[in-house]
Amino acid sequence: MPDLELIDRLVATYRILNHTVRLKSEAELAQGGNSPKAIIRQLRDDELRFSQELKARLSGQQVEIAESADEAGMSSADSMDTTNEYIAQFGTARESTLSMLRILPDDQWDVTGDYPRSVRTDVIGLIDRDRKTLDTIGQMLGEPLTEVATA
Repeated sequence: MPDLELIDRLVATYRILNHTVRLKSEAELAQGGNSPKAIIRQLRDDELRFSQELKARLSGQQVEIAESADEAGMSSADSMDTTNEYIAQFGTARESTLSMLRILPDDQWDVTGDYPRSVRTDVIGLIDRDRKTLDTIGQMLGEPLTEVATA
């Protein structure tokens, strides 16, 4: 059985973005060079890279890893993608990560093999990055971004 607590925390990031940031106006999200929009774009690119690296690791095959969604053909640097489109693209990459983690056998979560860290350690690092990113976006928007209660 996969580590459901870690998986739930990864799901929470997308849920928080959907229930809070998605409701903001594009004008509010795109202000300035280091805007919430720019941070979410970087979050999307980082998630895409993480997912591709996890796929390569778990499959044991060489996978060409794109440095950004632009390289992966998701969008382009000069695109007019909205913040909501970046959130959706992040969600697609995150779901790919989650799909692989959900089927990862328990005994593989802590194996390092040819890698410097275990999958568990990398996932914990990803969760920490998500938390810091959400904190930064929340500060920029003037409100904390926290987990949304679900029914």
